[in-house]
Amino acid sequence: MRRPHLLTRALLLRLPLLLLLLPAGCGWWFFSGTPAVDRSRPVALVETQGGVEYGATTELGILTLGRTAQDGPCRVHYFLGPTALIEEGSISSTGSGFWRANIDLRTQHLRVLARPPRPDDQLLLMWTTDGREVESVDARLASADGISGDVLEDPGREVPAGAALFADEAGQLFFIGLVSARATLQGQHGEQRYYTFAGFDRVRELVSVPEVCSSARIVFRLA
Repeated sequence: MRRPHLLTRALLLRLPLLLLLLPAGCGWWFFSGTPAVDRSRPVALVETQGGVEYGATTELGILTLGRTAQDGPCRVHYFLGPTALIEEGSISSTGSGFWRANIDLRTQHLRVLARPPRPDDQLLLMWTTDGREVESVDARLASADGISGDVLEDPGREVPAGAALFADEAGQLFFIGLVSARATLQGQHGEQRYYTFAGFDRVRELVSVPEVCSSARIVFRLA
């Protein structure tokens, strides 16, 4: 009956040797329980039955615009640190302007910016078209006369619907929204191009929607 005790003691005696064999980057993680997470590529490519969606991996889930599918199975290409991964999942509604791609594995869970973006924020647009590499471009809020709301200046290159918009605060990214459309305005200086995005108001709608937990209790994401 003492065999389990002896095995446990033997493992404890060998633990220092095992730790010495761990790579340098794993020793502190073994004790802390909180690995350092590379959140530099918090975007996803979602294959649906209707096509392809671009999205972001956030603390509210993997969010898309639901243009090609609003339910059913999907295949999610996303990143954990430098590693590109593929996971089977399903699409579900969030009751807001976003749809969620649900998978079993943990994603980057990027935090959401808890306020509307400001003109002095450092903004970044990011997306992946192949699930292996990411594309990005700096962005800024539109400030022209007659332009208001969730609108970006033309960054100088084509940006797809579903591209994720982030705020960069001292090297830490925060999710703002997803590009929803390209708009063209004819003015006295000629044709000007802008991009609209589903931003703070849509996120606020999402966090205000109650969810049914497995215990059949209804909870809200935000009080």
